[in-house]
Amino acid sequence: MIELGLSRISRLLQHTPQTWQAIHVAGTNGKGSTCAYIAALLHASGKSCARFNSPHFVDRWDCITINERPVSESRFLAAERLVKERDQREAIGASEFELLTATAFELLHAAQVDFGVIEVGLGGALDATNALKHKAVTVITKIGLDHQALLGNTLEEIAAQKAGILRGGAFCVVDESNPPEVLRVVEERALAVGAGVVHAGPSPKEAELLARHGFEPHQVQNVASALQAFQLACPELPADLETALPAIKQAHIPGRLQRVDLDGAKILLDGAHNVQSAEVLAHYVDTHLRADGQPVTWVLAASDGKDVSGILEVLVRPHDLVTAVQFGAVDGMPWVRPQDPHAILAAAAQLGASTFTSDAADSSIGKVALETAPAKGHPVVVAGSNAPAVNTTMNAPNHLIISEWIMESWKAGETPTYADHIKAGLRVLSEDERAVLIFSGGPTAASTSLSEARSYHNLAIANGYWDILPASSSPPPHPSPSPSPLPCHHPRILLEERALDSYQNILFSILHFWRTATPNKPAHTAWPSRLTIVSHAFKRTRLVDAHSCSPLSLAFPRDAVDFIGINPPGVPLVLGNEQRAVEEWLVDPQGWESEGLRKKRDGRNPWGLEQLLFLAEDERKRSGIVTRFVDGGKGEVLDVAQGGRWPWVVG
Repeated sequence: MIELGLSRISRLLQHTPQTWQAIHVAGTNGKGSTCAYIAALLHASGKSCARFNSPHFVDRWDCITINERPVSESRFLAAERLVKERDQREAIGASEFELLTATAFELLHAAQVDFGVIEVGLGGALDATNALKHKAVTVITKIGLDHQALLGNTLEEIAAQKAGILRGGAFCVVDESNPPEVLRVVEERALAVGAGVVHAGPSPKEAELLARHGFEPHQVQNVASALQAFQLACPELPADLETALPAIKQAHIPGRLQRVDLDGAKILLDGAHNVQSAEVLAHYVDTHLRADGQPVTWVLAASDGKDVSGILEVLVRPHDLVTAVQFGAVDGMPWVRPQDPHAILAAAAQLGASTFTSDAADSSIGKVALETAPAKGHPVVVAGSNAPAVNTTMNAPNHLIISEWIMESWKAGETPTYADHIKAGLRVLSEDERAVLIFSGGPTAASTSLSEARSYHNLAIANGYWDILPASSSPPPHPSPSPSPLPCHHPRILLEERALDSYQNILFSILHFWRTATPNKPAHTAWPSRLTIVSHAFKRTRLVDAHSCSPLSLAFPRDAVDFIGINPPGVPLVLGNEQRAVEEWLVDPQGWESEGLRKKRDGRNPWGLEQLLFLAEDERKRSGIVTRFVDGGKGEVLDVAQGGRWPWVVG
């Protein structure tokens, strides 16, 4: 259930200072792109900025970026835990989106940014983000009919809700291509609250320049709005289009007219989910993909309540090929439910399209596209509410490479050994296109919140180790040195930033693989079937025998586990300690029963990281794994007695 209103979010935020200036963006379509362009301009101009978009792409934390870098999972979870504890303590009863918004505001305050670029979740006037205190500029993008049950049945009613974000003394930038009735409503609201209004649109010269650089007509409008908002927020900075264009072109907007190459099949991804955004997608497809009237293969999904008939009337042509899939549960958005694929197919058939069902499991979007499109020779478009999922379902990963790194005092000065570990993991990654490399390790030092996983990743970037990967797989170079943690650019390299010991390095990496690398596969088939562990050679017995293959622990088949061991100098000094560690783990396979292992884990957790295996109850249920809570609910273990063989063994 979506719960609009500002009373709960206001109570939730009363202890969170809003020390930054906000650029608040509402609209039916184009909000995410406009936010991305504004943030890119701010960042390129030297302003520290954050961006909060919704919905998230894969994980809840990927909707928040600080200086164009996604926040780490560990930082997000720490802020989220603080917000949830406040919600429970004060009996606020906040909704999921209100909790997410408050978490974002906590992170923005902690980062001490100059600007926050904030996308409205739904509507405007009663949306949780409208609890913003310091609005420098508001933006109204293109408005169309969507969410009528909540916002109204006419453009005027919907525009009135969107215009609820306007504030006295702050300019509002409105996309001038909106219908006259929308512009009138915005201007009336501005007059009522004492806000200025600026109509944004490109000059003929600007439109021609952007078109020459490959921007579509709707993107041109969004760029114009973003550039105008930036000029109003930072009047002291130069902001002509030619100067701003390099930064605008760097803005990353996944799932929006995004082309991917999957096993030789050219596929277009777009999250068009209403009639207006479908019109934009249809124009692009007709212009770029329908050579000589060539049919298109559509892989579609929609949220329950969407105007599927209206969307398909815009997209589908007679003789097109259409199939439909049903996406899975959306983390943090329980109100979003899939529409029955059969209803989508029936609507497409009425338009003269050929329809088919797939043997692929629900939400296996990549498999559906790949099993049909190449044989037909048609261009393939994955569209609707499922489009963002494709990046994580194509070429479904099944091989998990874990680069394990837990700091100890004896490891000081071991950078050459760590570098060798990184290179070894990257070589395995380069040899298997279905592999995913995870750097694992949480922030275990009280002196810094930088995780050990990100330290590994930063070392790889600083030394150019990506060159080990094939050129087509290499991530883009980072534009300039920065004191902040560098992002993980490569789609098959992930950071697991909660593990506090060697057992958690492996278990948390397996769970992170399931939740992040394959989130849209059926839960029972999304686990890795093969492990490669990269660590110090003297840890082989602990990592393979005591953790990975022990029937009382993770129970991976021994022939499914590879180990790459690279020792540092001075190994004899630690072998005695390692033997004692192995003995401890054999007695206490999950590290929660003995006081010794539990104390070591507590000592490595100065930042109070969450030690439960799952991030939410619905995730725990979806996994199919039987667990039990320990240490007064602070920890969680696999229930070996009840669970039997784990899904990564039988799946």
